[in-house]
Amino acid sequence: MIKLLKYDLRRNATLLLGVTAALILCELVLLGSGASLDVKMAFTVIFFIVAAAIFTINNVNVFDYNIKSISRRLLPVNTFSYVWASLVYGAINTLVLFLIGAGVTLYFAFHIDTSVLRDVHLPAYAWASLVLEAIFTTIYGFLTIYIIIALARSITRKGVFWVGFLLFLSMETVITFIEKLLFNQDTNQTFSLVTFHVEIINGVLASKPVTASTNWNALGVLGFEAILCVVYLFVIKWCVEKRIEAK
Repeated sequence: MIKLLKYDLRRNATLLLGVTAALILCELVLLGSGASLDVKMAFTVIFFIVAAAIFTINNVNVFDYNIKSISRRLLPVNTFSYVWASLVYGAINTLVLFLIGAGVTLYFAFHIDTSVLRDVHLPAYAWASLVLEAIFTTIYGFLTIYIIIALARSITRKGVFWVGFLLFLSMETVITFIEKLLFNQDTNQTFSLVTFHVEIINGVLASKPVTASTNWNALGVLGFEAILCVVYLFVIKWCVEKRIEAK
């Protein structure tokens, strides 16, 4: 896995470093300009969306390339090395965006009135839940993309994009329906493991305005999606082996 990851990083180093440098440069120019904070925020969101889209497309291409390498028997079939390498590759890209985003967030924190948040004291489990859910959501998202690529490649050689798009819509519809049926949970929420409560009295934030509580239904969804991750891995392996046998 490590060798494959190093190879993927070397092969895409120019793109990765170029996008990272361009994002940092654009943010430095933007934040150092005389534009209003609203304009800076708007363009910051645009810059990060573009960078995230490029990284995601690149990660898709990396996984697709690794599948083709396995089909040519350039990589071992009986392991998940191509999945782990692609996951770590995507995680590194995500971490780069997170670190740059953290720096930009600090800039805005110093230039926006955050006095209201000073009295917000959330328990440690709330912060830990947010971090764990963010990590799991990232892994689940990547595996969802990978299984769609693997299924689309095993179904057809032409029109892979449209087949994959239809598979994505179908899978999301079915999974959302099941989660709604079993756990009565809105799966459109980015973070649902912890529920935040904001208390406003007579139009004024209370002395302890924000509290947090565990959403037990969301734990069920998390467990269900964890099982799906395992299923995705074996379906991906089956699709790759089927593709090799077809040759």
